[in-house]
Amino acid sequence: MALLEWSDELSVGIDTIDKQHMILVRAINLLAMAIEKNSEQELLTAIFETLANYTITHFSYEEELLDHFGYPESVEHKKSHQALVDELKILKEKFDTGEDHLGPQVLKFLVDWLTKHIMGTDKRYAPFILDGMKRQRNS
Repeated sequence: MALLEWSDELSVGIDTIDKQHMILVRAINLLAMAIEKNSEQELLTAIFETLANYTITHFSYEEELLDHFGYPESVEHKKSHQALVDELKILKEKFDTGEDHLGPQVLKFLVDWLTKHIMGTDKRYAPFILDGMKRQRNS
């Protein structure tokens, strides 16, 4: 069973963003499966790095969208992205040095952060961006 299930409740209504969020959900679930199966450290590292790198890719896309449409809370949203990137770097450093391992606490952090972020700040910008997209199509 997946650690985090995608549902319509997580949808922000912007296809590209929803698809990217689905990929993040799958990556977290893949990491959870690898941890549960006591996979080799090399595999855990590869999955974690892929998850971290894709998160940065997603954030970049989302931030470009926010800037393109002039979202008024863009600065705060970017700060929340940077906070996660910083936390991922700390977790990776601890993992790489053997100080910590990728376990349930890391998965809980990722799941909690992703769901809170989508349900909070992402849902807040969605109507603004959707309106901007509609206006752009009609002009």
